[in-house]
Amino acid sequence: MLKGLALATALLVGAALGAGAASAQQGDPLGGAFGAVEGALSPADAADQVELSSRALAGIAPQRPGVVDTYVLSVSFWNDPVFENEAREAAAVLGRRFDAAERTIVLSAGRGAGVKRVYANASPNNFQAALGKIGRTIDPNEDLVVVFFTSHGGPDGAVAVQEKNRMYGALRPAHLRASLAAAGIRRQVVIVSACFSGNFILPFSDPNTVILTAAAADKTSFGCEPSRDWTYFGDAFFNHALRGGDALVASYDDALSVIAKWEGDLLTAWNAKSLTQKAREPRPEPSNPQKNVGEAALALATKAESYGLAISCAAHLQVALDRAKSARGFKGLMDPVAVGAAKSAADARAVAEGAPRGRSAQDTAKAITTYAASALQIYATQPVNVAAHALRCSQKPAD
Repeated sequence: MLKGLALATALLVGAALGAGAASAQQGDPLGGAFGAVEGALSPADAADQVELSSRALAGIAPQRPGVVDTYVLSVSFWNDPVFENEAREAAAVLGRRFDAAERTIVLSAGRGAGVKRVYANASPNNFQAALGKIGRTIDPNEDLVVVFFTSHGGPDGAVAVQEKNRMYGALRPAHLRASLAAAGIRRQVVIVSACFSGNFILPFSDPNTVILTAAAADKTSFGCEPSRDWTYFGDAFFNHALRGGDALVASYDDALSVIAKWEGDLLTAWNAKSLTQKAREPRPEPSNPQKNVGEAALALATKAESYGLAISCAAHLQVALDRAKSARGFKGLMDPVAVGAAKSAADARAVAEGAPRGRSAQDTAKAITTYAASALQIYATQPVNVAAHALRCSQKPAD
């Protein structure tokens, strides 16, 4: 949902910076380039930021020849806690899925004034530097780049860049497309969690891009209140579907039904309000998330997430096996012998997928154990999803 005066300020500044030559003649020093109006940090904060940014870029692992490596850039562009939470947690989910934990950069607008910064700030320069570092590191013919960002958005497709009282700007689809191309990045997954983010669909409707958005070009999205851990989109996609184990695009499709239910609940609550209350609050309309799946990018993403999916299957079957042994098995997975055989086959697949990536059998076993603990936590709130994924995994071929 929109955020009043602060959002308007950020997007108006972004409009000035994105209006081209005519705006330049009227005083825009950037002539329509991607940027922001930014006040200086204190000397201590500026030094901290340089160190955070340097560590983030220097920590990126090299590309592995012969392996489809994935590099992840996850960004909170607005300084409310919900957006930093979402960028951080999405980075963890994507890093695990794509075996990209050592190839992930998180940038954040922070959590508000006076809160110690954990990540390099999400300034246009740091965003460009992250793309530049990734572009220099990858093999563009072999590797995949995943860019996720979360913020408020405007009807013209501008995603707000804001640190309150310090920095205001906007990122538009044309800016992102130009930056990816300038960095030498050829195949990408772009995920946008913002109102009106469907404006990114058409500019990224090409064979080399999978583009997933939280809303249609003319719709708002929901759940961006500062006190939340996730937006509706981030919660449904990353926290439910993708953590639950499905492949990237299948997870997006699964998330749509979750979002529809939550938005339906909002409408039900609105319908129950008085006429006076309704007059003060707009009727919640479905966000209608949008996607476009480029074939070349999807083929690369399928290869890139195969190891993460194999680990996910082995982990979910570990949970199923433990329950079967305690006579509390999932439906269709109650025989410990049969579940154990499926678990052994899934383990073997994971080891085979990990070997070309330089992951030893011990590395893979540790990753499965870690993921199984996470799957068990997910089961507390999503038992149907965990059981369903374990059942699907048990039906996979052993090769």
